[in-house]
Amino acid sequence: MEHEIEFMRAHGLALGGSLENAVVFGLDGPLNESLRFEDEAVRHKILDLVGDLALLGAPLKGLVEAHAAGHALHVALVKALLADPSAWTWVEAEPRRHAPRPVFAALSA
Repeated sequence: MEHEIEFMRAHGLALGGSLENAVVFGLDGPLNESLRFEDEAVRHKILDLVGDLALLGAPLKGLVEAHAAGHALHVALVKALLADPSAWTWVEAEPRRHAPRPVFAALSA
């Protein structure tokens, strides 16, 4: 977001960032002349969620719905799940060509 750039740079973040290698949104939409994909912002948010859920340490088998979410909320979800062993279980993944590995499965209440 355009309003976050000054804070990020002041804290040593995004120092190599530009409109050539990042999408920056202002109040009226993207500042870039064009996007690589029409749904680029959605793709980015999904990849953020998938990456943050990787903190579980195994693939997640379940449904995740995220509304107005971000890294802080994703990480809070992971911490809450890991803190409550009654909310999840390890299950064997379906057989593949390689050896099965455990899957983190959240249980519905």
